[in-house]
Amino acid sequence: MELRDRGFGDLKGTKLVLTPYESFYLHEKQRIIVIDKRDKHELTLRDLVRRFSVGRPAIWIKYLVYRDLRDRGYLVRESTKMFDFDIYGKGPMRRLISIVYEGGEASLRKLSKLLASADRQRKELILAVVDRRTDIVYYTLSSLHV
Repeated sequence: MELRDRGFGDLKGTKLVLTPYESFYLHEKQRIIVIDKRDKHELTLRDLVRRFSVGRPAIWIKYLVYRDLRDRGYLVRESTKMFDFDIYGKGPMRRLISIVYEGGEASLRKLSKLLASADRQRKELILAVVDRRTDIVYYTLSSLHV
């Protein structure tokens, strides 16, 4: 329950179900140990990432953003298909995070759709730009209403 109280996971009956990002984070911070059911050996962070990255090539980059946000004191949840994360904390405003990769495509049309969706939900849109050295810079994107 301590992990749940700190904003990790979802309760499913009596079990706490963690997202891959939460399990990476808690394992890296040495708050949980993950054991393979089949052969009962402890999994490393590398093992976890390898298992969860099947079919999700960007999982490590998304985790780096997740970790950075958690380390800054935000509660982070996976968001809808359109956004990467939904964050809470540090004020009343809820924020939506969309990750943009340096050198990747971020068209004005896509940014406009993200912004319109965030506005409809009355949330602030934050772009997390991840560069080649995995440094993360955050930008707030907003509309000008005249």
